[in-house]
Amino acid sequence: MTTSTCGHEYTISLLELKEEQALYQQFCDILQSLLPEQPLSFFIRPSLSNKEALKLIYQQHVSEPMALQEMLEKAQLCMGKPVLISKSYTCMPLRLDDQVIGLLWIYEALTPANCNLTAHLMNVFFHQLHTLALARIDPLSQLLNRQTFDEKVLEIASGQGFLQPREEPDPRRWYLALFDIDHFKRVNDSFGHVIGDEVILLTAQHLKENFRAEDYVFRYGGEEFAVLFQAHNDSEAQSLLDRVRGVIRSVMFPQVGQVTLSVGFTDVTDVMQVSELVNQADMALYHAKQHGRDRVVFYATLEGVSLQVTTSDIELF
Repeated sequence: MTTSTCGHEYTISLLELKEEQALYQQFCDILQSLLPEQPLSFFIRPSLSNKEALKLIYQQHVSEPMALQEMLEKAQLCMGKPVLISKSYTCMPLRLDDQVIGLLWIYEALTPANCNLTAHLMNVFFHQLHTLALARIDPLSQLLNRQTFDEKVLEIASGQGFLQPREEPDPRRWYLALFDIDHFKRVNDSFGHVIGDEVILLTAQHLKENFRAEDYVFRYGGEEFAVLFQAHNDSEAQSLLDRVRGVIRSVMFPQVGQVTLSVGFTDVTDVMQVSELVNQADMALYHAKQHGRDRVVFYATLEGVSLQVTTSDIELF
């Protein structure tokens, strides 16, 4: 197979993929196939967010890895150029809004043909990743949309993902929280839907700012948000959510004034269906609404409490 044909087939194989996990896997397979003997490391910010640090996605034949900070310093020399080739390395950064959001570091100089093809394929990969990321964004809140929620829950419950696992003596666990804006119907009725949309947007911004970059924040529907986040234990998860609830409560929203959130959450396990997980968080949220709003309720504390949640019940105007 010639280089040009190989490049064409590799390009098509990336462009036809519609899921991020498959896209990552395909690009890593391409690196292994295209550069089978070269030691290399590939980093990216999976959320494409400037808040997130670069994560190691793929590495091969590297016995003494270079410090990422040193690689980034070299990448600054690439400003305005797609590739930097030295006698001992090849540096290929990916940029978004002048920020390095991806980096392929090869521990030797590539030939011009291999260098050009690899750089082209990395740009194709990034373009497709960016396209998929945009398709997952809710246009009003700029959060992940409802369509991506089930996929992310299944990824987390099954232990799949692209990031290397954290080596911690006390590893963090995943939780699902549902946030609902209290008395949101009153906001729309009193101030109109334009102001209501502004409340949703500002709430979304504060939620995103107060969770880690590796957590997932969704607009779940209407005035409701879902967050998949990590904590070491139930108590830490409760404290984190109470802090976020307090942040929202302290903000003075234009025209509306104070806005509060009710929150229900549960832990994510690998034996639960998505619907069961959501139902647990929903029941905890319903309990928070029933008992005064502006509070956080953990599903596990409701043992023995009989609750039936329906769509029409949840706002409790």
